[in-house]
Amino acid sequence: MKLTSEESNFITQVLQQDSTAQLDIQLSDIETAQLQQWMTTLTQASDLQLLAKINSQIMYFPAHIETKGKNNPTFSCGLPSIFDTNSNHRHWRTEKLTGVQLRATKLGFSFKVLSLSLSGLVIRTFPYNATKLAEYLDNSKVTLILSQGNIAKFDVTSNRVINDTAIALEIMNIHDGLIHLKQEIFEYYNQVHPE
Repeated sequence: MKLTSEESNFITQVLQQDSTAQLDIQLSDIETAQLQQWMTTLTQASDLQLLAKINSQIMYFPAHIETKGKNNPTFSCGLPSIFDTNSNHRHWRTEKLTGVQLRATKLGFSFKVLSLSLSGLVIRTFPYNATKLAEYLDNSKVTLILSQGNIAKFDVTSNRVINDTAIALEIMNIHDGLIHLKQEIFEYYNQVHPE
């Protein structure tokens, strides 16, 4: 996503070498020169991570700054990774998912996904089959079918059996569809926590 023109202008002003620093500390000439050199390097082309904290959620936005010639820098941000600090820095868990299903490579049927994060998911199993399916799904390759028809492929390991009809699975390696997975989580997060 692109930053607004106001946000871009603000960052441009901060990064300009001739701007007056509003610092409560005094820097030596050497420190000032090092800071200016670092800021110049930063404005050429840099990958950054912007951090935002809202209540108990921490959001890490992948960002990029690029300057072509003597033009103002352009700034862009990707979708954030969202962590809930109240639950041991787990990625944000969405609730009330609709249209998201998990298909195991070894099995011929799909499971409804009850909760989703970048670190794991909870699936609904058939009555009284959770323990058996948890063993079967342990160290399996799965495909997640997302609400817009996109897919993500990853490995899972069985985390725990929640009850007779639900299993928590931990995502181990995401092979394909990370961007689609982040998009889905971000959209559900925005539905649950509108601005």
